[in-house]
Amino acid sequence: LVAGKHGTPLVVFAADVADPHRDSGDHLDVDERRLLEAAGLAVVEIRRPERAEAAVHRAFHLARTARRPVALLVGVDVQDRLAPASVPPPAPVAVSPTRPGRGPLREAADLLRSSARPVLLAGRGVALSGAAGELSALGRATGAVVATTFGAKGVMDSDPSWIGLAGGFALDPVRSVLERADLVVAVGASLNDHTTDHGRLFARARVLRIDESQPGPSDRTLHLRGDAASTLRALLETLGDQVVRPAWHRPETDPRLAHLVSHGVAIGDGRLDPRELMLTLDRSLPADAVVVVGGGHFMGFAAQYLGNPTGRRRFELAFDFMTTGQAVPTAIGAATTSGGRMVVAVEGDASFLMHIQELETAARSGIPLLVVVVDDGALGAEYHQLALAGRDPAPSVAEGPDLAAVAAALGGAGRRVTALSELDDLLTWYDAARGPHVLDCLVSRDVRGPL
Repeated sequence: LVAGKHGTPLVVFAADVADPHRDSGDHLDVDERRLLEAAGLAVVEIRRPERAEAAVHRAFHLARTARRPVALLVGVDVQDRLAPASVPPPAPVAVSPTRPGRGPLREAADLLRSSARPVLLAGRGVALSGAAGELSALGRATGAVVATTFGAKGVMDSDPSWIGLAGGFALDPVRSVLERADLVVAVGASLNDHTTDHGRLFARARVLRIDESQPGPSDRTLHLRGDAASTLRALLETLGDQVVRPAWHRPETDPRLAHLVSHGVAIGDGRLDPRELMLTLDRSLPADAVVVVGGGHFMGFAAQYLGNPTGRRRFELAFDFMTTGQAVPTAIGAATTSGGRMVVAVEGDASFLMHIQELETAARSGIPLLVVVVDDGALGAEYHQLALAGRDPAPSVAEGPDLAAVAAALGGAGRRVTALSELDDLLTWYDAARGPHVLDCLVSRDVRGPL
């Protein structure tokens, strides 16, 4: 489901029931194909060994070209049989990138020429297509402001016109700029409710979408269907040198610091400010770290205050279907293929407890991992929602165990953090050879993040 939602080209080898059990009504009689298709996967079956090789090629080709998950369904009885000698694989089918026609390109160019306050919104498609250079060139030509979704966090940070994240995680200085836009060019971005903050951003702007999805009807939307990089190059060619103008806005200061100064709060419980915690981590983590952020009240602080100045960090949000507690299992998977890069999971204390047992798996398998627990001693989202509704938030307070000690008991390493200075030696303390590490960071409930 998650892979289908994100358009991930993935091949899943799935076991099917043996032929004798099909339609038998016994406990093994399960229609695997219908289950997989209901989850959004395409299904390629192998029912005969002599067709196995062609089926494998077909499954991988479909996953790659359609950018969707594909299940290769193989009965357990077929798995036990020998396939015949290998035959030459089928010739690869060349897939030409979709390119919009001249008419839509001219219309898009006219929109950019007539826009006084354009915003280029980079989504995950920019990262997948490697289109950061083309998007930056379009920004220079049109004087546009550049913003990103969380899926493209860090892709455009080095661009001089980049102002920060759009959507529900947008800081107030960023939001004030985006709300003035008269045109938003969404490149590889879906413009869902999270990105538009439920329609509050870009409310008065025309919309130009550039992505590979099928266009839908809209009075305010022009859609250029195609790969981000090649479509942006075509759009730049269509514009030519007819539009070259200075940016209508350039950030004067780091919006993270501006927001922190203007929204500072008195911390009454002596615990850490979660915003300052993230800024300190930002300086302490490696420039190429892989950061997996889980779901909960804490995620807003990570999204807003962890940066990516060199563009080498990779960010993933593990919050599909609004399911909390997914950062650690997701980060363990990422760590197995990270190529030596530090993998960091950012979780809340309550959500971390949902899958804390996975630390034992990581420790036993020698998987290096850093878990940063933003520990406010509560179910943070419920705590703040109750307070905003004028109700007593006390039922959501749940001071948990010493999570650093639990991590050590499960075979990893742990440290309880009560002062930001305790992170100064983070990279010395962290030793990949010791497996999973946990920072139990005690933060204040006095600071409310985006909800």
